[in-house]
Amino acid sequence: MNYQSDVSLVSPVLDRAIQLRRQMLVAGLFKHVAEVQDIEGGYAFRFKRADLLARRIADYLLFEGQHSPQLSFMLIVEPNGGPLWLEVRGMEGDKERIRAAYAPLYPVGARFSSG
Repeated sequence: MNYQSDVSLVSPVLDRAIQLRRQMLVAGLFKHVAEVQDIEGGYAFRFKRADLLARRIADYLLFEGQHSPQLSFMLIVEPNGGPLWLEVRGMEGDKERIRAAYAPLYPVGARFSSG
């Protein structure tokens, strides 16, 4: 078994197929982040609304929820065609790991703000 703690968000992932699936899901989704807000216990990620992104977010939530059960997720869909917000929160001490897991994937133009 190959132990790589830097691949998983919080829990070490031992199965290479699971590692690759997570990398694909996260890279395919978080490159579309338009804004990141610092919130209590985690971060809120804003995405421009698109059917393709909604599907990617759903796939991500199902996968990450199964493999990182200590995290909680909230999806907020703003009215009138507004953006989608994905909130990712963890237990005490997980916030830095959440930032480290996603920060390298944000596009250059992503805006950062405090909640």
